[in-house]
Amino acid sequence: MKKFFVVLLALFLAVPAAAYAGSVTSRYDVTIGGYVKFDVGYTTQTQGMDYRVPNRASTSAKQQINDEFGSLSWADGETRLNMLVKGPDAWGAKTGAFIEGDFVGVTNSTANYGTFTLRHAFMDFNWTKTKLLIGHTWQAWGLIPSYNLLARSENHFMRGLTRVPQIRVTQKLTKDFRFQFALAAPYQELLGNSGANFANTSVNPANGTQNNIIDRTRSLVPDTSLEFVYASDKCGKIGPWMLQFGLGGMIGQEKVTYQDWGTPATVTSYSSKNLTKWGSSFWGYIPIIPEKKGNKAGAIGLTGNAFTGQGIGDMLPAYPGNGVLSGAYNQNNVALGIGNGAALAAAGNGQISPVYPLTYGGWVQLNYYFTDAWSSNFLYGFQQNKLSDAYSAANVNSIITLQNYIVNVMYDVNSAIRLGLEYTYLTAGFATYSAAAAGNSKGSMQGVRFGAYYFF
Repeated sequence: MKKFFVVLLALFLAVPAAAYAGSVTSRYDVTIGGYVKFDVGYTTQTQGMDYRVPNRASTSAKQQINDEFGSLSWADGETRLNMLVKGPDAWGAKTGAFIEGDFVGVTNSTANYGTFTLRHAFMDFNWTKTKLLIGHTWQAWGLIPSYNLLARSENHFMRGLTRVPQIRVTQKLTKDFRFQFALAAPYQELLGNSGANFANTSVNPANGTQNNIIDRTRSLVPDTSLEFVYASDKCGKIGPWMLQFGLGGMIGQEKVTYQDWGTPATVTSYSSKNLTKWGSSFWGYIPIIPEKKGNKAGAIGLTGNAFTGQGIGDMLPAYPGNGVLSGAYNQNNVALGIGNGAALAAAGNGQISPVYPLTYGGWVQLNYYFTDAWSSNFLYGFQQNKLSDAYSAANVNSIITLQNYIVNVMYDVNSAIRLGLEYTYLTAGFATYSAAAAGNSKGSMQGVRFGAYYFF
C-alpha cells in the first residue's frame, strides 16, 4: 500500500512538470538570450543609478540639498531578456523577429522600476541586398552603439528615448556601401502620463493603454530619415566593429496646439501651427590597431559622433523642454510655453511663434585592450543648447552646456561573465539669469560604479 501512494504522488508531481515542459516549444526556431546585470554605485550628488545630468551646485548664500549630499544606489533593473525568431521564407526573403525587454520600468517614470518593459519588438524580411524592418526599435539615423560603458546606454548622446515604431528599408548598393530610409513615429508610444514631462498631457481612459496624448501624436506627418553608410573589414576588426562611417539626418513635424487668447469665458476654441523639427549626424568607427586572429590584445579603436538639430530632445539628456517632450516654446511669450492646448496669457496677445532650441554636440571614445580579456574605455561627450536671453530668463533651470567624462576598466572572465569598474564626471552650465533665486549657474558631480553581467 505504501508503494502505491508513493507511485500515485509521483504521478501527480509529473503531470504539471510535463505540462510546463511542453509549453516552451515553438513551431519556429526560437533562441532565448539576454543578461543579468547588477550595479552598485556612489555619486557625490544625490542621484539614482540612471544619472544623466548634474544638479545645480550650492552657493554660500543658497544651498541645494541634492548637491550637499551624495548617494549610494543598488540596482538590477537593467537585466534584459530577449527572443530571436527565425521563421519561414516569404516573397523570397528570409524572415525573422526580435523581442527584447528589461526591468527598468515605464520609459519616463521611476514609479514602476522593476517591471518588465518593452525595448524592441520588430519583424524583418531579408533579401540578398534589401532588408525590410517593421516594428519598434532604435531610430534609423545618427546611431553607432560602439561604446562600452556600464552606465545605461540611454544616458548617452543621440541615444535617448528613441526606440519608436517604424518602417525601415536598408538597401545595399555595393559590398561596402548601403543606405537606410525610414518612416517613424514622431514620439515614443510607451510613455505614460506620469512625471514632470507630462504635466500637460490629457488622458482619456477609453483610448486604451497608449496614454501620451501630446502635440506629437496629433501630427499626421511621420519622421522621415535617410542615412548613407560605408563599412569595410579591409582594415580589420575589433570584435564586431570594423571601419565604418555614417552620414544621415531626419526631418519631421509637430502640430503645436494652443487655446486661443481672448475668447469668451463661455467659449473655448483652439488653434494650431505646424513646426518643423530636424537633425543631422556624422559618425564613424576606426580600428586603429585591429585584433589579430581573434585575439584583442593590443587592439585600439576610435569611435565618435557629431550631431546638430532642432526638436531632437528625445535623443538627448539635457534638451530644453516646456513640460511635454517637444521642447518647443513661444517666442512671443517664453514664460508661458505652448503645447497640448495650453492657454495663452494676455502678454501673448494671441500671437504664436513656436520655435525649437538649436542644439549641437558630439562624443568620442578611445577603446584599448590590454589583453584579450582586459580592456579600458575613455569617453568625452559635449552638448550645447542655443537659448535666447528671454527664454533663459524665464527658464533658469534649462541646461546650456553639458559635458561627460567617463573612464572604465572591463574584465571578461569568460564568455558569460563580465565585470567592470567605471568613473564618471559630469558638468553642466545652467541658464541662470536670476542668481538670487536659482543659486550657482553651474553644477558638477562624480560617480563610481561597479557592474557585473551574466550573459546567456
